Amino acid sequence: MGSYPGAVPEIGVWLWGMQEVRAGLLDALNRVEQAGFGQWFLEWRGLDGDDNSVASLAYHVAHIEMDWLYSDMLMTPYPDDILELVPLGARDEQGRLPHITGLGFSELRERLNRTRQRFLDVVSGLTLEEWGRAREPAGEDYAVTPAWIVFHLLEHESGHYFEIRRMARKWLEARPV
Repeated sequence: MGSYPGAVPEIGVWLWGMQEVRAGLLDALNRVEQAGFGQWFLEWRGLDGDDNSVASLAYHVAHIEMDWLYSDMLMTPYPDDILELVPLGARDEQGRLPHITGLGFSELRERLNRTRQRFLDVVSGLTLEEWGRAREPAGEDYAVTPAWIVFHLLEHESGHYFEIRRMARKWLEARPV
């Protein structure tokens, strides 16, 4: 295990873990792109049209990371540059992820890289006291610490990384030979 540079070691190891999961997710995107999976694959919602597309999953990972950072940890509105990166809400009226179209591999990677860098810039500067201090976001019925947020984001992204790999397998199985 490593540690994210500049962070308190107890925090840096968690940020290193986040970076390891993100590297896996980006590698999965790179592999399917290099294998010739194109835009149609990024927007494909499975054979029945009920799955989340890879583009939707990647966008969601970036959006949720910023939501936890700004809404729950910093308890501030999104800055304009982040609103440009992730302007859509986390869920539609039916509770589903928004279906993302028109974003290619490079745009999705750019969003993932920029939102992650923002997250790391903030969290790597926390003290241990700040890391363990609970925040109670207005209008919510919970309190969270940055430590729990990072744990949750690791778990969340790992699940969606698996889903992206599953969508690639489904795509290969569905293609006519």
